[in-house]
Amino acid sequence: MAVVSPRYEEQAGDEEDAPGRDGEYYIDSADCVIRVEDTLFRVHRYFLGRDSSAFQHMFSMPAEGMPLQNMEGSSDENPIRLYGESVERFRALLSVIYDLPQQLQAYNTPAANVERLLTIAEMTNKYHFASTEAWAVDALYNVISGLHGRPQQQYELGSCSSAWMKRLLEVALLCGHKPLSEYVVDKWVERIHKHDLRPVHALEIADRSRIRRLQGAAYYVQLREMGDAFDPGVTEDGTEYARSQLGATATALAANGEDGNSQKKTGTPAVLTPAQRQRLLSGHWSLTRLWEQLRASPPKFQRPDGCTYHQHGCLRTWATVWLDVGKTETTLRCAPVDVLGRLRAMEQQLYMHADLSCALTPQCKRTALRALKVLVEEVEEGLADHFVDLVDAEGVGGSGGTRAEALS
Repeated sequence: MAVVSPRYEEQAGDEEDAPGRDGEYYIDSADCVIRVEDTLFRVHRYFLGRDSSAFQHMFSMPAEGMPLQNMEGSSDENPIRLYGESVERFRALLSVIYDLPQQLQAYNTPAANVERLLTIAEMTNKYHFASTEAWAVDALYNVISGLHGRPQQQYELGSCSSAWMKRLLEVALLCGHKPLSEYVVDKWVERIHKHDLRPVHALEIADRSRIRRLQGAAYYVQLREMGDAFDPGVTEDGTEYARSQLGATATALAANGEDGNSQKKTGTPAVLTPAQRQRLLSGHWSLTRLWEQLRASPPKFQRPDGCTYHQHGCLRTWATVWLDVGKTETTLRCAPVDVLGRLRAMEQQLYMHADLSCALTPQCKRTALRALKVLVEEVEEGLADHFVDLVDAEGVGGSGGTRAEALS
């Protein structure tokens, strides 16, 4: 057990603002003094210099002809200064360096301090503790994914906030941990589509990280929720704050000359950047154009074995029914930009359609509906293609036209 000295007593007069010694990591037997903010840490160079860390390079720099007492880190009067660092975050780094194996084992349980693990992962990445970083982010993934049992509710991705999703994804991307980043994206996209999490919170990190699946889902649902008024909605998470539940936000009411104070509480209005608005406008144009192309051209499918009247029987009936179902009230109940919603509404109607059951062979009907499923999957995978910069006219046109032609 390390011997910890009493806290340094501040002196009067000129030394009134002298830094204090940390109560946990100012170790008398150690040989390196580090100052973070107004706190002094005395730790072992050997521990800080392990694992190919940034401190190893710092400690190995030559100091020829310099007396030991004049070297940085040799005393309280001449500490190594870490600017831009916080005491709590540096203390978290030291905890993983000095903790005993049984203390580290606590991170492999559902009750693990996940906030501390996140900080440890960030700090070990910052100071290049390579193997410790790998351990921390692996431990984080194991806790969040439920390997050790169901995580605490505030950390569970099925019920946590958008802010927590973003923090987790930031750390996963920072540390290059693909399983964790994919797990977070899967859960985030799922909850965005369920209107449980507001898509506006995912736009910035999706654009910055270029994660196409998250980018497409976030912009697509954001566009759907905005409606004809192009109202960005609110920042609060939860299905009760979905646009279908709230109606217009205070921003939209004010734009229409209505008094928002006379309405029931609608949440905090969200704010979009000019670049995000541009992407949403291009998405509106591109998706509307895509729907016009898809509704006029049913997905093609190859003749299955056993169909003897494919070209003039099954395909002709399929095309006729497709055009009819594309105009039904059930299909058009979804907004023109909601291409996925309309295609899925058509899928349900086509599955039960009497003409298809009578005029198509069972093999042809199954193959046709399978072609529709493939179309839906491909449209969903390519959602991000529609939300591009308006000045990139070739990209916008190519996205809508090329994809529609390829899918039809």
